[in-house]
Amino acid sequence: MTRRSIRIATTHAFPDYPCVTLDDLKRHLATIGHVIIPVYAVHDPRQPPIGRVVSGVIVALEDGEYALDAGIELFGPDFVPEGGTSVDRRVALLNKPRGKFGIWCDMRSITPEKTGALREIGEILGTHICSGSGNGILQEEPFILTIGIGTLPFGYIAGTLSRRLTAEKIHLLTGTLTRMYTAPGEDQPDSLLIFDLDVPDRQQRSLLIEVVLTNPSGKDIESFFSGGFDELDRILPPFYLSRLHPKKIVLSYRDGRFRVLYAIQEQGIPMIPRSDSFHG
Repeated sequence: MTRRSIRIATTHAFPDYPCVTLDDLKRHLATIGHVIIPVYAVHDPRQPPIGRVVSGVIVALEDGEYALDAGIELFGPDFVPEGGTSVDRRVALLNKPRGKFGIWCDMRSITPEKTGALREIGEILGTHICSGSGNGILQEEPFILTIGIGTLPFGYIAGTLSRRLTAEKIHLLTGTLTRMYTAPGEDQPDSLLIFDLDVPDRQQRSLLIEVVLTNPSGKDIESFFSGGFDELDRILPPFYLSRLHPKKIVLSYRDGRFRVLYAIQEQGIPMIPRSDSFHG
């Protein structure tokens, strides 16, 4: 295992960036003390974390400012968790929507056409859009739209969703998403459509399911809504029975098939499947 200390924030003022205060650093440090934070190499949810933040310290700098340094364990083939660092903590997962649906979108380089489509999606689902804007440094990052579908009970994913969304709303939603992702344009990085689901079973064991569609076609989007949720009800049981106790599973969906990309255990350690296909 490789252990490194990385400076993740300072109170220095930078043009066009929100000011970080000492109180902000203290809040971040408190978060590190309660949960395990995954570390990613790139801003791409299709790639598993490369490490985890397990400790932190606030350092007084010579110029009177302060910095937050994080202790990071980097994963490798011979990774063994360092004793005493995370026994009583669990990996931090994405925030779930407070209502039935939530929408998150990266607004970097978004076109007026996509902005209009986003508004339509928000109206169909009856929720507002949480948006962010990149700083333009990493232009190779993909465009990401994430739709959170809240809590769907194990074994009743498709049935619960059909009660939340009428057939008419699903028709409108698939049409708007298809228009958004298949509009012609210049060559750009991948565009990702992501669905987040929180799926608890009768023992209240909860799995965060993340389904990623890369550059989805209209056929992919329609297929996912017409049969994908039923398929999730069928393929998820083995994950609940696994002794590895995954807390999050990331799958891709294309041509009517799911593929497991990776899973994350409660201690923040990724699990990579031996085969890139799921045979349920």
